[in-house]
Amino acid sequence: MPPEKYPFPKDPENSGYRLFPDQVENDEHVFFHGTAACNLRSILDNGFSIPKPPKAPSVSFAKSSALSLKYASDSRTKESPEGCVIAVRYPKLDRRGIRVEVSILYDDTCDPQPDIIGYCIVPACYQHV
Repeated sequence: MPPEKYPFPKDPENSGYRLFPDQVENDEHVFFHGTAACNLRSILDNGFSIPKPPKAPSVSFAKSSALSLKYASDSRTKESPEGCVIAVRYPKLDRRGIRVEVSILYDDTCDPQPDIIGYCIVPACYQHV
């Protein structure tokens, strides 16, 4: 089943900047990744990939979409003016290569890939505070 596209809320501050329904946001196995929208197609087609040095050798996911909204907003460029928050589900959190801190999950291997369950495009006109 393809991931669900969720609409960007008209007033994100009214939901505490959470972009997804409560059932998604409150699932202990769901995490969120913020990126530029130009990266979405590659992630959907090929999955997440570990960055090459000098970047950190892991992919990070936030426990709340509100935190990922900041990353999605900061990732926008002139060439890719929209951001994207991707919701993923990890069936197991106790596997090799996963580190969970207070509000962030680090995946050092992306093997296996998390299940991409949805995404939300952050409009170019949205100014994150």
